Amino acid sequence: MSAQSLLWSITPPEGKASWLFGTMHIRDERAYQLSKSLYPLILAADTFIGEMDMNASMIPMEHADYDARNHMSETAFKKLHHQLLKSFQINLAIYNHLHPLMIMSVISNSVLQAEHQISLDEHLWAYAKQNGKVMMGLESYEEQFRILHAIDAVPLYAQIQKIGRHPSGVRKHTARGLNLYIQGKIHELYILSKSSMHDLRKKIIYKRNEKMADVITQLDTSSQYFITVGAGHLSGKTGILSSLKKAGWSVKSSGNLLEL
Repeated sequence: MSAQSLLWSITPPEGKASWLFGTMHIRDERAYQLSKSLYPLILAADTFIGEMDMNASMIPMEHADYDARNHMSETAFKKLHHQLLKSFQINLAIYNHLHPLMIMSVISNSVLQAEHQISLDEHLWAYAKQNGKVMMGLESYEEQFRILHAIDAVPLYAQIQKIGRHPSGVRKHTARGLNLYIQGKIHELYILSKSSMHDLRKKIIYKRNEKMADVITQLDTSSQYFITVGAGHLSGKTGILSSLKKAGWSVKSSGNLLEL
């Protein structure tokens, strides 16, 4: 896809045009500065649709217990604990019960600034809800829960150990991701995300893209929507934009949000 932007006008074969915005789950002001251009579009929409339905109960569901100690020696665990504390100010003991993919997310977010209490995607959801919009999600909490806990945790502990040994790698990767995001370079961001997912691409990116695009194409086209998804889901051959085009929808880039 040649045109690049975080914000796209999407129009079904028959019906009203809606907006599709690629967001990011971070609290960095550099991402937040994009919000001002989005508020009028959210207010004009009938319904706000997030990647996940945040109205749903977030009560933890039962899942297998996670513990890095089961996948490395006690000496290796203590070393990793020290490395993460030194490099990222992260106490592994606090997060050790989480799926290792969530621990990796915590590490990445620790590299970025956190000027705001909630992430950009949560902020946009809250803004729409405060302004009386109908609220929906492309995925449910239960669906995201099942996807996460279907991912094999074992190889991810080895990746976390690698991060502990080479903290500069995740710093560079995260900084590059944010820079690409701010510039609206969604295809490069997709490639970066895909490269970090390795064998998880099909579960975390491809299948979810297909499902989310299918939800969009089945919406009531007499209404107007403001839809947010992770920016890494927009581009690529299996990206949401490509799937919408294949379904007969018109997609149009809105350019650089900082210039609007």
